[in-house]
Amino acid sequence: MSTRAGSHRAAASSRWAQAAERRLMPASWLRAVFRQWPLLLVLAVIAIGTYIVADNHFRRGTFIIAGGVCLAAILRAVLPSGVAGLLKVRSRALDLLTLGFLGAGTLIASLIVPPPS
Repeated sequence: MSTRAGSHRAAASSRWAQAAERRLMPASWLRAVFRQWPLLLVLAVIAIGTYIVADNHFRRGTFIIAGGVCLAAILRAVLPSGVAGLLKVRSRALDLLTLGFLGAGTLIASLIVPPPS
């Protein structure tokens, strides 16, 4: 019985090693990254907004960041769960509620803050 268990363990470790090797291939890694295009798009918009804030344009940058979060909510609402990728955290309703509140709150903050004097 121990030889059977030993051969089963060796086969399982061999399968794990093959799967790990496939995951580390550059082509499959790039495909996995580009499958997350909704998240990459949202992060790009938020990065642009952050750059604009750092360039001393708080209102414009915060408005763009709010737009990025609202874009995440729209993409989560429109895209199927299989395509939404890492934008899918919990249920669709909870994701939409959270992203909607964060986007609306950031938008309101960007409009309420007085300009520098």
